Amino acid sequence: MLETKKRGLIKRFIRLITFVDLPIRRKFSLFSVGVLFWFVLLSCVSFYVLVDVNIKTSQVVDRLLPYERFAQDALRSSNEMGHLLVDLSEAGREQTVTLKSERVKASLMAISQGLEPLQSPKMASPLHLIWEKISRTSWIDEQGNQNYLKTVTLSTQTLMQLVNEITFLKMEQLQSGSVDQPKLEQLTGRFVAAEAEMTNATVSFLESISHQTNHYSSAITTTTSYAFWMIITVLTLASGLLAIFTFWISDSIVIPVSSMIAKIHTLATGHVDLTDKIQVRSDDEIGEMSQEFNDLMDTVHGMTVFKNVIEEDATLEDVYSRMGEAFSTNVRIEDYRIYEVNSDYKGMQAVFPVAMSEKELDCHPDILTSCDLCRAVKTGHPISSLAYDRVCKQFMEDQTKVHVCVPMIIGGHAGGVVQFVFDKEGEQALSRNEIEQKVAKAEAYIKQSLSVLEAKRLMNTLRESSLRDPMTGLFNRRFLQDQAGHLIAGTLRRKKNIGLLMCDIDFFKQVNDQYGHDAGDQVLKETSAIIQKSVRESDVVVRFGGEEFLVILTDIEAGDAMSVAEKIRSNIEDKVFMVGPEKIRKTISLGVSEYPSDSEGFWQSIKYADVALYQAKETGRNKALRFEEAMWTAEEF
Repeated sequence: MLETKKRGLIKRFIRLITFVDLPIRRKFSLFSVGVLFWFVLLSCVSFYVLVDVNIKTSQVVDRLLPYERFAQDALRSSNEMGHLLVDLSEAGREQTVTLKSERVKASLMAISQGLEPLQSPKMASPLHLIWEKISRTSWIDEQGNQNYLKTVTLSTQTLMQLVNEITFLKMEQLQSGSVDQPKLEQLTGRFVAAEAEMTNATVSFLESISHQTNHYSSAITTTTSYAFWMIITVLTLASGLLAIFTFWISDSIVIPVSSMIAKIHTLATGHVDLTDKIQVRSDDEIGEMSQEFNDLMDTVHGMTVFKNVIEEDATLEDVYSRMGEAFSTNVRIEDYRIYEVNSDYKGMQAVFPVAMSEKELDCHPDILTSCDLCRAVKTGHPISSLAYDRVCKQFMEDQTKVHVCVPMIIGGHAGGVVQFVFDKEGEQALSRNEIEQKVAKAEAYIKQSLSVLEAKRLMNTLRESSLRDPMTGLFNRRFLQDQAGHLIAGTLRRKKNIGLLMCDIDFFKQVNDQYGHDAGDQVLKETSAIIQKSVRESDVVVRFGGEEFLVILTDIEAGDAMSVAEKIRSNIEDKVFMVGPEKIRKTISLGVSEYPSDSEGFWQSIKYADVALYQAKETGRNKALRFEEAMWTAEEF
């Protein structure tokens, strides 16, 4: 645990110093600053070394070496003067005395002339002056050097005076022929002593100059050595940081981008695992892009799963319910309505949420009977009050709400509309950008649903057409065979009865024979309409045969079927049929039974109603008869 924590701290420290989590622009800006810092640091170290070495070298070359050369020259001159003095003291001719004297004086003059450059002050450069104030380290013995120059100056003056006296004495002796040997030896001894003093001072001075030069040499060596290792250290540290920075940055950029490219390539093959996420390696734009890509994969995966689920749903109601769940759960939109345009493209109805009253609508109820009043249906493109307030006049006037209506284009027409409503004010109010983002995501679910809605509506249309009589629009026998089980199960569960009315138009064959089949078809259509209007919407009317109809009354009490049968008979009797220019009247006979009170078998109850119809026909027609056991003479159904 401790080792893991330590590795985590090291990793976070490396991410900090390599700027991995910073924005890319700032990251590379800091990287440039870092490179500039190391460059400036190396430049400063190099500049310091160059200046320091230059100053110390200049001090050795410009100040110590001239002293050393002068001292060596003075030492040679001193040794030469010793030999010349011996020759001078032993000379026997005036010319020789004069020559040796001049040579000694010349040597002394050379030493004096060598002193002048050393004693004259030199102009130092500003850099030297600044460096001397900063460094405050100098190994030049200024006082000792000046003392030596003073000693040499005094010695040359003394030697010059002594050589003049010796020369004068020698010339005087040669001219007079007498020799004052003690005085000559005295002067010679003094000269030798002065020359020896200058020689000793010069030897000591050369040793001092050597020590001073060695100090500077050691200082230069130390400076260059420190500078070398400092430069090596800086280069190593900078290279290491650069390598770490390059590795972490490339790791946080190249790997996510490569993963995204690979997934984009595999998307075309359809074999990509949408649940396999890209690892977010940084908090910069690349990390944000990786997160957005993962969100996109989640959205695509969610859309794919959503479409697969609704494709397996049995009914349109299930699909609309799934859409509503997606809006609420995935998009976080709470206030929405789903409208379905009727197959005749004249009206529309709210299909989700179910059981919604007109008062719960956010639009005028007129759109339900005339869908062209809905601007989204009429134009076929989204309508948003975000873009223009009160863009749709059918939306209820509410200054605290905004709406976005998205049409569902199915088969080239607006097959429905999804309406989203948002708060304009208050704590729950969203910004325009947030609303547009939510609507855009909801539109993705709508688009995924369109093909499924179109297929299921087409299947419903085909199924509806196969279950209805094409001429009258009533259900046919196939519908009865398919739905009988549902009708029976619902009735038994609710403990109610089903009324069965078998209807037959009286003397219908005469209409075909006298007026033609077109007139007969017209009578059938109008009769079907009258029967349909005579019953409830929940009741079922089936065209059972040529001119026979079966009416199924759901959830009735005992005896209710006869009153409905009498209503149908009366409405048909009162109807005047127009057959071309002529007016005719028709009657209808009905047989009535109830399930399960008459029989435990549904189809047997239909047979009982047919038996009662036969009795009505036999006993005068234009009547409704309730089935009685006396009408059934067969032993079994």
